[in-house]
Amino acid sequence: MDVDDEDQRTLLEEVIKVGNLAELRTHVLRLAQQAGLDEQRARDFGVAVNEATVNVIRHSGGGGELAVVKDDQRRLIAEICDNGPGIPPWVTLTLPPPDATSGRGLWMAGALTDHIEVHTGGQGTTVRLEMVLQES
Repeated sequence: MDVDDEDQRTLLEEVIKVGNLAELRTHVLRLAQQAGLDEQRARDFGVAVNEATVNVIRHSGGGGELAVVKDDQRRLIAEICDNGPGIPPWVTLTLPPPDATSGRGLWMAGALTDHIEVHTGGQGTTVRLEMVLQES
């Protein structure tokens, strides 16, 4: 995970697997609220992280890692990493056509957060989701 440095506080580091998706969803929502996101933004962050973790299970062999940090720039950041084959080049962060049967997860994650980055290749994919925290 790239998220650790001295200017960040790690709130969560977990392995992603089928058996803990519901627990991760609940934990991320609670952490988002504790970090300072209002209820709606915390839910949005939780849904976005869930979409990315479900993609790990569906598309990369069933496992990966999730880290959530709060940084000194008042951002809540989640990084979801896997060791899968990477995202095919035809997958984008844009909304798929209405008749598409899949492909909305990363688009939704990007729409629900303040910033999304996706880095992919033959050694896996990292999705970074960011939410700016409100001033207290």
